Amino acid sequence: MSTINDSNRQPSTRLAANPDDNGNPAGSANTASATSPARPESPRATATRLGPRDYITIGVYTVLYFVMISIGALITHLIPVGMPFAGFACGLLGTTPLMLLMAKSQRFGAISIMGILLALLMGAVHGNYYTVATSIIAAVLADLIATRIRTRNNGSTEAPTRSTGVTLASVSVFNLWSIGMFLPFYIGRATYLQQLTARKGAEYAGRLAGLFPAWTLPLVIVLGLLGGLLGGAIGLALLRRHFKRAGLA
Repeated sequence: MSTINDSNRQPSTRLAANPDDNGNPAGSANTASATSPARPESPRATATRLGPRDYITIGVYTVLYFVMISIGALITHLIPVGMPFAGFACGLLGTTPLMLLMAKSQRFGAISIMGILLALLMGAVHGNYYTVATSIIAAVLADLIATRIRTRNNGSTEAPTRSTGVTLASVSVFNLWSIGMFLPFYIGRATYLQQLTARKGAEYAGRLAGLFPAWTLPLVIVLGLLGGLLGGAIGLALLRRHFKRAGLA
């Protein structure tokens, strides 16, 4: 009887020892799949596209941004020599709505759409095609910086996050849309001054020409970056102290 029982056991023992195609013992794949926990997908993998709520958020904060930069531009226009500082003022006052948008929607496309909407508004209000171009270019670059440069904490399973430095760099670049308001003084300057003289008079055109000599273009760019940087620092402080408590960020 013992001999018969041993012979009956041998086939099952050999079957269990036979490896599969990958060199693993039979049944090991099923055991591993049954015992190993499922790997959770990262938020970026599951939600990479903008949704209806994102578009509503973009529209709301774009309108708020436009109101704030209009106030900044108005203040600088009321000061006789303040117009070259318009980009700085726009960044200082307008960056907080931009940062609220960045906190609400961290997907690629939100900042770009905001820039496109801004371009349409600026084109309709001022008719300056340079501003339309710089608004779109600056917004896309800022969007790439904000959504493509991320950091991951060592040993963390959470999705990569955006650092403070990357956020400030993004909003500073976004504010470079403002240089488009003054590019006619540097590109096609003579033609633009002639058109300005015909519309506003020689005295007004001469005064603006004196505010924007050719060498001031680098200064205008630096002021735009600086305004976005300081506005971003103010926006970060407001986000941490007030807006998160109110559920706005």
